Amino acid sequence: MSPNFTACAADFKEHYNDTYSNFSYHGAVRGIFDGTARPAALITLFGCRKLCGTGSDYYPWADSSSTITTWVLPVVGLLLQAPYQSNEFRRTVYALVRWVGSPIASLSYILWNIKITGKCALMVDMATRYEDLPDEDSQFAEIRDSLFILSVMNQYSVKLMMPAVEAEKLLRIALFSDSLRLAPVEDETRSLVKRRQKLAKSIREGRRRGVVPVFISIMWFLFSLAISIQQAFGHLGDDATAHNLALGLLLGWLPVLILSSIVDRNPAAAEDVRLKFNSLLDDVRIALLNPSLRDTYMRDTRRTPQDFAWTSQLSNEDYFRNDFFTQFSGQGRTRWHYGCANSILAGIEDTFIADYGRDWLNDAERARTEMVLGPKIISGLRYFDAREIWQIVSSIAIVGGSVGGAFVLSYWTPTVGLGCRSGGYMVFMTIALGLFGLEMFFWWLIAEGSLSSEDLISRFGTNLERKLSRAESNEWVAVQIRRLVSWWKNTNTRDRIEALILRPAEVVNSAWLAYIVLAQTFGIYVNCRCMASVWGGRGGYLDFESYAYYRGHGVTYYWGIGTALSLLVMTVPIIFIVVEWCTQSHLSTEDYGKASRGLKRTRGWKRHTLWIRNISNDIITTSKHAWSLASRGKTRPSRRSLVWAAKTKPSKRSTVTLNTHGPFASQLENEEEALLATSQRKDSGSYSLHRLQSPPETFTRSPRTSFSDGSPRPQWSPHWGAL
Repeated sequence: MSPNFTACAADFKEHYNDTYSNFSYHGAVRGIFDGTARPAALITLFGCRKLCGTGSDYYPWADSSSTITTWVLPVVGLLLQAPYQSNEFRRTVYALVRWVGSPIASLSYILWNIKITGKCALMVDMATRYEDLPDEDSQFAEIRDSLFILSVMNQYSVKLMMPAVEAEKLLRIALFSDSLRLAPVEDETRSLVKRRQKLAKSIREGRRRGVVPVFISIMWFLFSLAISIQQAFGHLGDDATAHNLALGLLLGWLPVLILSSIVDRNPAAAEDVRLKFNSLLDDVRIALLNPSLRDTYMRDTRRTPQDFAWTSQLSNEDYFRNDFFTQFSGQGRTRWHYGCANSILAGIEDTFIADYGRDWLNDAERARTEMVLGPKIISGLRYFDAREIWQIVSSIAIVGGSVGGAFVLSYWTPTVGLGCRSGGYMVFMTIALGLFGLEMFFWWLIAEGSLSSEDLISRFGTNLERKLSRAESNEWVAVQIRRLVSWWKNTNTRDRIEALILRPAEVVNSAWLAYIVLAQTFGIYVNCRCMASVWGGRGGYLDFESYAYYRGHGVTYYWGIGTALSLLVMTVPIIFIVVEWCTQSHLSTEDYGKASRGLKRTRGWKRHTLWIRNISNDIITTSKHAWSLASRGKTRPSRRSLVWAAKTKPSKRSTVTLNTHGPFASQLENEEEALLATSQRKDSGSYSLHRLQSPPETFTRSPRTSFSDGSPRPQWSPHWGAL
């Protein structure tokens, strides 16, 4: 028979000094009951079990249904708005388990991808002067398409063991070149620019809609939270009401994760988009391998065969043919996914755009050249950028703050101490943080695609498979063992760790969170052990006081702290995501006119809120200068990132004077070497170039093309052809 704590409390309070004196608690008391506020009728855990019973006093259906309508249904509504993939049941289940079981890791990937798409949108915004909105046939529109395609490509995984440097160079040409002619393909244009325009239009048309339902679900959740706050603080001391509020605070990270999907948005047909990306890259690869098309490209861009020596790697069809991108991995659904965009964007920023600032596309030919060539040293698509630490810290703060607020509220609700509720919240956070730590550790420890067939388990599996093939055994068991052995031998180390360690742990943490919700909904926690708060070695007693007693002894202070903490870490990210959605929408808007109007509003918003961003920019810039001084100039003192500004910087173009006489004319072999050897930067910012003997007429190499020896590049000339 389940206990009745209402009747038990009345009985104990009436006889705690006589009949039940051996059940009275006389030990130390913490929290709001510390000191003189201690109630007279405190019962020990042993006495509670003897007098009240050992089961749970489940909530009546009226209370449970109230929790269901207040919290369970809004949470289900939020989960239904998650960015699932159509006709991918297994991947949908895996994604749901990952989002719920490992929210810190999931949010880290999502916030990083929002950072990347925001960088693409910022570059488009800064490409022209503040007041300029070029038409649809402009270079601006072409760059907008290229950066939008790159932002979507960032959501897809690149094939394992892909040569990183060659892959980045291929992507740069495919995205930013306007001179390469493609091989004839049925129903396709040979113009790379038009192919990108067609692809960008297709992706924008197929971009998943449904933003309004996401906002409605978020508002439903926030409305439920407001009701719970009013009920908790309006009926102080009602444990069930307070713990319902704690349940809402515990899940405060969930609306942030779901809302972020409106920015880190997936295509409606992710697989179809992947095939289009691979088709484009394969056509560019074929064109670069075609001697005739490559030679034409070299002549148009005034480059040499040495500049295209890397293209020989593109003939390796095991890596490059048709499956450059392997699967959709956006929204944190795939662990260890970093994306392909950051190395390209960082290289563009570092070498050109960050210093040039607003109107960087004014010299379109120079801009395209920089975007295609990239930095002097290309690190490849896969490298960790220290700037991602901001997203990691933010994810930990969002989840930790939400869980921490719920923990504070439940911990300080009498009986004060670590009990089933507060302890359960702590377990969920510990597993989530541990999963994130393990994921980062294995990312650092194990190389991508590493595969070893010589480990002990592989040898054991091979021997077992041989014995099964010779012995008479159960056919079904033998088949399953062979499948398991084959899977182990053909998967890389990261996949094994994911399947055997990380994913099971995510399932466990998801199940644990579901149990917490059900336990609070139906009153499973209403038993002597949970109410006595004995997890931390303290507690061990229960009180039977009313909410009026709690009100008079300061429980509002602790409840206010917990509520404020969770609301803070939930409200700030929601505002941030909504702002990012508004300021990035011009990049993905299908109608060019509406996109232009959206960009105009974005510029106006950023101009009026510039003072807010200037605070953080000044802090970062000051920190970088201080760090550079501390390292004695070993680190760069200036920002590597493009910073939004309304004004165009003063022109950086240098004047060029030519001198037809030079002391080294007879010693150098061609014009490029002469320019590099004799260019002299003057204090006024101009170059003095000495013209030497002209190269042969058949030599068409341009001084802009190859500076792999680390020598400084000369000032660009506006008549050089674009890549």
